[in-house]
Amino acid sequence: MDALKHGWIGLALFCAALVLMPALVFGYNKDVSRADEDRATVSPTTGVVDLPSTRAALAPSPGPTLAFVGIQPNEPISGFKRIEVESFTYSGPLTWVLNGPIEPYEINLGGPPYVFAPGSDQGWQTRGVANGQYTLAAVPVREPGMTISISFTVSNQTGVSG
Repeated sequence: MDALKHGWIGLALFCAALVLMPALVFGYNKDVSRADEDRATVSPTTGVVDLPSTRAALAPSPGPTLAFVGIQPNEPISGFKRIEVESFTYSGPLTWVLNGPIEPYEINLGGPPYVFAPGSDQGWQTRGVANGQYTLAAVPVREPGMTISISFTVSNQTGVSG
């Protein structure tokens, strides 16, 4: 009881808080900097954590990233062509939509690999369609806002047999 009268317990708690405070601040700073290293700063003199703007942290994520493989924009193609979509984050169903001098043509795939292969599983024989300008779209069914498309020209040579 005598220790309480003289404030020894309060002083001991105060000293413990002083000893533990740097460890707590350092641990908090490490967690904040892992989540957002470019924006979180800690003043070395005051230990105050500064988070300037959180607008970038609140921005929506870009979602799945898709890219065409095996074809370039406006490329003339003929014969057999293997066109794929590489997905960096998306693995759900995908719909291919081909538009051009033919009626729109769709292929539905349940998941990767995303190969545009009408009538086969390896690729596309372009001799089955008329020559002309085409647009091929890859529509991720679960993320339709992330649709990508590419335009190209089918230019098959037509031979005359005699």
